[in-house]
Amino acid sequence: MKKLLSLLVLMAVTLAACGGGAGSTTVAATVDGADITVGDVESLIDSGGATVAVDQFAQYLAFAIQWNILFTAAEADYDVTVSDEDVAAEADRLFNELGTGDETREDFLSSRGVTEEFLVKIAEQSLIDQRVREILVNEAPEPTAEEIEQARMDAAVSLTSVCASHILVETDAAATDAMTRLDDGEVFADLATELSTDTGSATNGGDLGCTSPSDYVESFQDAVLQAPVGEVYPEPVESQFGFHIILVTERTEPGADELPTDEELMSSVIEQTVVSDVETWFFDSMEAAQVTVADEYGTWTPVPPSVTPPTDGAGTTPTTPNTSPTTTPATTTTTIG
Repeated sequence: MKKLLSLLVLMAVTLAACGGGAGSTTVAATVDGADITVGDVESLIDSGGATVAVDQFAQYLAFAIQWNILFTAAEADYDVTVSDEDVAAEADRLFNELGTGDETREDFLSSRGVTEEFLVKIAEQSLIDQRVREILVNEAPEPTAEEIEQARMDAAVSLTSVCASHILVETDAAATDAMTRLDDGEVFADLATELSTDTGSATNGGDLGCTSPSDYVESFQDAVLQAPVGEVYPEPVESQFGFHIILVTERTEPGADELPTDEELMSSVIEQTVVSDVETWFFDSMEAAQVTVADEYGTWTPVPPSVTPPTDGAGTTPTTPNTSPTTTPATTTTTIG
């Protein structure tokens, strides 16, 4: 499971200063007419007696809103509910799976800054997710021959390993100049160090290491699959990051016995369909809900579900743009681990 709860304490303001205190009945948000109080949110957080930051409170408030919407939608749309007994068993399973084995349940929770109530909510979410997926798997149509063949091709790409380097520049003209210098005999690694705007790989002569082409954005992926090994790709490749001059030094493709069977491909296609359907349902549910967050606690955004904490007018901190040709999928599921 992906790690969550690496929460940054950016503004040390107590909940009391935000208008509530421990167990407060002050309403922090309403979801389709149902109130979520400050106390409801506080019950999820184990601060160890320390001050709770407003951004931390906002993140847990977002969890509470998300769960309220999700549990209601699951019952309304799929007639899915879970019993207290099943939730308790799932909470036990999560603790046994994610714990170190030598820590108590109390230590497991406190080290993650959460309470038993938070673990119970995660368990309930996990069960509902499983049961909605089971329903959708049973309802999914049989994959077509074209879908199975595409899955076979995708599997072959994911099982391929490519060792590549690149020089990333901002314009087509700069890429053409770099290609000319390479044709004139200059060393690829030296040019990457001198010219590449991808500072992460430039320090290593443009080396991106060895990975599956599926880890790259589409245009870069296509190029490294086609590039002659040991030769610079004949033309610059454009992506959202700029223009790439690509050198593939090694490419290893899977053997026929390494590829999945037709049955495995069918299951994979159905699973991908279900993942897409669950995501669509999830976001549609978030957008359809009528959510109001009290001004002193932040602003609700349904997709992706989040509460932006109130600011003091100081603005936001810019982030460094990612210039690597890799793709980074987003997550929407709350987990603990």
